[in-house]
Amino acid sequence: MDKFALLVGVSQCATTELPTLRRARTNGEVLKRSLQATNAGFEVQTLYDLPQLDMATAIEQFFRHRDGDDQIFFLFSGYVFKDVDEELYLATPTTTIDDWGQLVRAKTIPMRFLINIMDASPAWRQVIIFDACFRLTQGIAPDEPEILMEEWFNEMMGDRRVILTASTYTQHEPEPESLDAWSYTRYIAEGAATGAADTDFDGSLTVKELHFYAQRKLRIAAPSQRPQFYGSEATANQMLLQVPCNTPAVQYRQFLEKLTETSEIDLNEFRILTGRNRLNAFRQHLGISQIEAAEIEFEVLRPFHEHQQRKQLFQEYLAQLTEEGYEP
Repeated sequence: MDKFALLVGVSQCATTELPTLRRARTNGEVLKRSLQATNAGFEVQTLYDLPQLDMATAIEQFFRHRDGDDQIFFLFSGYVFKDVDEELYLATPTTTIDDWGQLVRAKTIPMRFLINIMDASPAWRQVIIFDACFRLTQGIAPDEPEILMEEWFNEMMGDRRVILTASTYTQHEPEPESLDAWSYTRYIAEGAATGAADTDFDGSLTVKELHFYAQRKLRIAAPSQRPQFYGSEATANQMLLQVPCNTPAVQYRQFLEKLTETSEIDLNEFRILTGRNRLNAFRQHLGISQIEAAEIEFEVLRPFHEHQQRKQLFQEYLAQLTEEGYEP
């Protein structure tokens, strides 16, 4: 069995109405480093802001040139549009919205195309991640409601395929770039690279463990995001990566992860309060320095910091609306 990963990032479209998604490339890079750092045997290919025809061709070749026992890992990070025909379309760098506010489909990659080549691929184990900004083509107007995309994810899943999504709803705007927050993909990468997602401490990571790790982090950092999992339980529970499980750093991180579930958190200094003596004793037992322990604690508590950042930005936004005379 061979392992292959294709990580696609589209950070910008030709239409000026759509903000640049700088994290699309970042998502691919951090996941690439994580897959390579774990020595999992993945052959990783990245595609960033490729022309439409080149992107579609590369995706088709990636899925087609596989064997039945190969394992596939595919990421798309960028805009995904739901058009007036109720179909989904992946954005490319040339994607535009015309003067009538409608999507120029000839400059996109239809989701049907992706589904067809996934279905035709010989590879039996497929892990598909959409860390995307879902938009309605008429959703450029801010008064459009959110639309649940779940029916599409249910259609994509199957006996051999797992679909992971960072969000299940259309949204009008991506998060502001000023927000120093991690994405769903980055938390998946962290869970793999650090071994923190290995909740049963057996040295192996499944797709399900990675998803639940990222979901748990975002439940704290961004409760409205609601990442979801769709598809084959058999595929989701198969080993995807091997990770260290007995090193002091991994043991300390996993102990911290458990402690955050019940401990009081200092949201000013972002440190654990409850069980501090027990934590210090465990650190000394493992032989971890105070500097290394502080770095691990900061990383484990990152979601709490991000949540505070989001609250602050929201309060600043409301204050700005009040100054401009907005009345709900």
